[in-house]
Amino acid sequence: MTNSDHETSPVREEPNYPPAREGWYGVGIMSVAMALAFIDRQIPTMLVEPIKADLSMSDTQIALLGGVAFSVFYALMAIPIGFAVDRYQRNRVLGIGILFWSVMTALAGFANSFLKLFGARVGVAAGEAVIAPVSVSLVADYFKPTQQGRAMGIISAGVYVGMGAALVIGGFLIDYFTSIGGFTIPGLGYFKPWQGTFLVVGIPGVLIALAAFRMKEPVRLSQGAGDAGEQGDIIAHIKDHRWSIGLAFAGIAFMAMLTYSFSFWAPTMMVRTYGLSLSEVGLILGMITIFGSSIGTLCCGTVIDLIRARGYEDAPVRVGVAVALACIPFAILAPLVSSVTVAWILIAVLMFMISWLTPFALISVAGVATSATRGRLTAVYAMVMMVFGMSVGPQLTAFFTDFVFQDPQKLGVSVSITAALTLPVSALFLWLSMRHYRESVARLQAS
Repeated sequence: MTNSDHETSPVREEPNYPPAREGWYGVGIMSVAMALAFIDRQIPTMLVEPIKADLSMSDTQIALLGGVAFSVFYALMAIPIGFAVDRYQRNRVLGIGILFWSVMTALAGFANSFLKLFGARVGVAAGEAVIAPVSVSLVADYFKPTQQGRAMGIISAGVYVGMGAALVIGGFLIDYFTSIGGFTIPGLGYFKPWQGTFLVVGIPGVLIALAAFRMKEPVRLSQGAGDAGEQGDIIAHIKDHRWSIGLAFAGIAFMAMLTYSFSFWAPTMMVRTYGLSLSEVGLILGMITIFGSSIGTLCCGTVIDLIRARGYEDAPVRVGVAVALACIPFAILAPLVSSVTVAWILIAVLMFMISWLTPFALISVAGVATSATRGRLTAVYAMVMMVFGMSVGPQLTAFFTDFVFQDPQKLGVSVSITAALTLPVSALFLWLSMRHYRESVARLQAS
């Protein structure tokens, strides 16, 4: 790829962005909210075996809880929430969402059947659908384009802090509550160890919701005057930019399949393959995720800002191509090696690299959206991530384990096959999107 691959944007008057302190305060709150969202989203990965034993569930049913129960209803709520983000005060939308998903996480602690647990996870999904549209919309109005990568990288770090904290905290809580045989709360009854874990992790979100309501709402800055999206017609906007949006979203979706599959099944894979305890897996994988993946998101945001500053308007998807290709050998080999030490090293490198998905994907969305469509376009992106990433990814891996190999001990092989099928396709779609993405950005900036 050479400098001839890009188009330099015309010089135009810079919008009046709010004071930096308001933007960074908002970034701080959204980062914590993102972390809490992923703690609540990922906590079931540490409770797979206890829930299976208690409720007599299969791997496929567990994958439904971690995939379909969350992703389908997240997708269903994404568009109305995206509309709310484009029309109403975004700090209020965020605060209501945080409060709702936190309460639903706590209510999972009262579930005593598959259907009740399924329903609680649906509620978590509905609340968490606010976080991506709000973040993309606010960052675009808080910061100029060459600063948005760093801001989105910090917010995206919350994803992996949350995922890692879910592993560490989840492993500790399930082991602790198991050691004391669960606990009883007067007036509420007895909670089994896995139920108590859900109850405890849901509580902190109430405080963060209150902090979100106090965020400053920035003025919505216009982009794309004269574009179909100016009037907020999301269908017309997608049609106008169908190749850049369609190809980029397809590439992101295939990478998300591997990311969600690996994130969901990695703890169970390490337990089944190497006989490690949940708390041991949670501690090691949690530290890798918190530190390695968080550093990855910050590096991604910084790299995108640097590439954009050199005039490459396709910087987000350009980075995506490189990430998808780099992940292939590590994602395939990590689940297959016989040495647990080598496995952890490969997993550490992989977690660093796949963490780049969240910032480059969200920045890609912001780059081809107008101020009037940013929330809903991000919601469409979230739908794609949920339906094809979170639903198909874990379920595809479970399909190989349950129906092809018919052996739970082959989970690692199933994860490796999932990586081999998805990452090359992701790289191809992202590469195909680059030229169209540059054209879309140029049109929006020129209009």
